Amino acid sequence: MSDDPRFFAVLYQWSARTSIIALEMVMPVLIGVGLDQLCGTVALFAILGVFLGVVLGFWQLLKIAHHSGTNEPPDTNGKDDHGVAQ
Repeated sequence: MSDDPRFFAVLYQWSARTSIIALEMVMPVLIGVGLDQLCGTVALFAILGVFLGVVLGFWQLLKIAHHSGTNEPPDTNGKDDHGVAQ
């Protein structure tokens, strides 16, 4: 284990990212199950929650994979990923 503070910062960043992805995949299902119980449906909202959770999770994974070669977060000042103004 390293004593470098940057190691712990990167470790914290990755654990936060993976936790967010996990929550984005699980929360829609849990909300769907709750809506199914409230509405008396069998599994309609839970199934919709599964699809929504998978889409949200993969969207976040694609964003991470797209920016994995840089240490910077995605640029938000009106430029695309290559620094060209839109």
